[in-house]
Amino acid sequence: MSEQNDQQTMQDERPYPVVREQSELIPLKLPRKHQRYYDKLRSKIEEFVREKGASSKTAEYLLLAPDLFVLLARLMLDKRVPVQAKVVAGAVVAYFLSPIDFIPELLTGPLGFLDDIVLAVYALRRILIDVDRQVVLEHWNGKQDLLQTISRVIEKADDLVGHKVLSKLEQKLNDSLRK
Repeated sequence: MSEQNDQQTMQDERPYPVVREQSELIPLKLPRKHQRYYDKLRSKIEEFVREKGASSKTAEYLLLAPDLFVLLARLMLDKRVPVQAKVVAGAVVAYFLSPIDFIPELLTGPLGFLDDIVLAVYALRRILIDVDRQVVLEHWNGKQDLLQTISRVIEKADDLVGHKVLSKLEQKLNDSLRK
């Protein structure tokens, strides 16, 4: 009995949480506003893909938007994430929520999320410099490998949004780092 108590006390005193397998979801509740946004965004993109017959490649990129949004929102709430990385994540979450951006969704429909996706991926690349990779992976609910996804989107960024928009997105990210 005493041995069990000692083991429980040792578990309670661990300074860091036990690393979970990537396949497990973290029971982190998003603020209601973020969860509603996720659900609304996912169904909006799925409807667009069904109705407009978007190519499978375009659909694949567009469907990253809700998962990237949730990932960044969760990183903002994680106590293990340094303040600077939270600022970057927060800037991208705000960009997702803002109706005013470089490719406005109001004019282009879900295709307007391509700039949000590219900005999110560039931000994650920056966040991974300061945050342990495993912490980021714990919050990823997407079906694809996150690190491969980041690499793939960065490689295709110029094709997805164009060089001019890409330059503006990189500037926006750099501006958020200076604040």
